[in-house]
Amino acid sequence: MTKDLGQIPYFLYKLHGYNSTIVCYKNSEHYDNITGEVKGLKIDFIENIGRLSFLEKGVLKYIYKNAKQIDVLNLYIFSKFTFVYGILYKKLNPKGFLFLKLDGYNETFAEGNKITHSTNPIKNSILKYLEKSFLKKVDLVTIENQEGEKLVQKMFPSIVSKVMYLPVGVNDLFLNETFANKQKSFKEKENIILTVGRVGEEIKNQKMILKALTKTDMKNWKMVFVGPVNDSFKIYFDELCIKFPYLKEKVVFTGNISNRVELYEWYNKSKVFCMTSLKESFCHSISEALYFGNYIIGTEGIMSMKDVTDNGKYGVTLKSDDDAALAATFQKLIDDDSQLSALYPEIVNFSRKHFVWSNIIGKVHEQITNSK
Repeated sequence: MTKDLGQIPYFLYKLHGYNSTIVCYKNSEHYDNITGEVKGLKIDFIENIGRLSFLEKGVLKYIYKNAKQIDVLNLYIFSKFTFVYGILYKKLNPKGFLFLKLDGYNETFAEGNKITHSTNPIKNSILKYLEKSFLKKVDLVTIENQEGEKLVQKMFPSIVSKVMYLPVGVNDLFLNETFANKQKSFKEKENIILTVGRVGEEIKNQKMILKALTKTDMKNWKMVFVGPVNDSFKIYFDELCIKFPYLKEKVVFTGNISNRVELYEWYNKSKVFCMTSLKESFCHSISEALYFGNYIIGTEGIMSMKDVTDNGKYGVTLKSDDDAALAATFQKLIDDDSQLSALYPEIVNFSRKHFVWSNIIGKVHEQITNSK
């Protein structure tokens, strides 16, 4: 609910009066954010009644029953599932607005790449036909980085006017209320390099951070990992501490933090945010870090790095296997944080202009309004 899947309908409801509803299986006993960060957003739970081939029967049933009452249908990911659900919706409600939000990697849409949906040539041919039919019916396609926008437009010239860059923002309404007069000045911040996510997942590539720390004089700084810690990563860290015992004092693992305000407090305290993912379409945590004025260190696998750093002005992009370069970057900022101090107000302003949902969502509302 706190990511784009919840934020888009919430802000359309909150700022533009939409009657927004999330439709999903009940995958958890508790959906606390419905009464918290996205209060007012409705939720419909559908019954899991199995599959028809690769399709969810519950989803098909819901669309068939409710399509005519749905003015805007927001689907996610460029896939065979989406094609069928979108085509069904538009068949039942031709005047409805079909909105696809892409959450993929740029190489999928790179020049010369051919997207396949099945290894079976006959099945793939059928699915490519569905893809073509879907693209004829879709009203808006968004992607999370500007380079990706150009790639999609080039791959699918028939929908150039329907493709739009839509970054992932933060819930500034909630943050403005929760952190009114509480956002720390740069002088009030602590000497913390922060990373947030599922700690130790292979795709997060966080061993790169630990390796870099063995080459860094941390002085009075600390590295903080926020998120559930993978057992193998903890073992790796413990083994590293045998050779580099000072890491025990310089590295903090908070574990999982489900309380959103507590999580935001870490961004509020830190000066630098580091994300070393091998691949990431758009790192939601970076938008949160920018909101609190953090300088961004990221890797080339994060598709949005050019956008979130304003082409390197508010952060640095490194190769995902270059822990020596990461160590050098850490050391430079630790030895002299005057650059961070000078950039802090600019980063905050940059965030408020480009990466808060209050500003972002107007682009979607405008597209929907202009289609009528």
